[in-house]
Amino acid sequence: MNQRLLEQVKPKFLAVDDHEAILEGTIPALQRKYPTAEIFTAKDLSSAQEQVKRHHPSLVIIDLSIPKKPGSVANPEVGIQFLKILMESTLAPNILVVSSDTMPLMRLQSIIDTYEGGFAAMDKSLPISEMLRLVDFALRGAIYLPPEVRSRPEFDRKWIEVLNLKFREGLTDKAIAKRMNISDRTVRNYWIRIQDALGIHEEPDKDLRIQIELEARKLGLLP
Repeated sequence: MNQRLLEQVKPKFLAVDDHEAILEGTIPALQRKYPTAEIFTAKDLSSAQEQVKRHHPSLVIIDLSIPKKPGSVANPEVGIQFLKILMESTLAPNILVVSSDTMPLMRLQSIIDTYEGGFAAMDKSLPISEMLRLVDFALRGAIYLPPEVRSRPEFDRKWIEVLNLKFREGLTDKAIAKRMNISDRTVRNYWIRIQDALGIHEEPDKDLRIQIELEARKLGLLP
């Protein structure tokens, strides 16, 4: 069995939070939803970095306000720096930020917009069901930011470029990646984000790309 298939069968999740009560609620919920997943925890930056190095998680769930090391005071700046390290690494895991204050994420807006992994964020006060919904969202490679954080227009200009290269010039995804000088994976992620932004759900009897084209034309995103 190849490595990618192994990861699909037995994904690895890392939950980073210095509150035991939060972990005690998060971990059982993840175990019920993803019974094959290996789930690791960390309560500070140094432990989280060690877990990432050792296990290479496919999903990281993190509170922004975490201590730098055991016994130190939790600080959102520590979480922001950890996110930057994760997002600039070759691992590029899917990420869900669960924090009482998500506004510091605005400083990472440009990195999030071009990130090749999935990225979602939510307020810690929201129910576990919302966390699980956004875990699915992040695992799909999609991006979701709360309205108060989201400053970019609903449709990124690169998404518009993908739509035009596909439906005006008829290019394949591989050709689109070459033209835009991005990876095939980035193109796939753009399609997921376009689909989510348009509110299109996959239906067995309908061609997904055609549905995207029809909706994009309806909204004036294509001539």
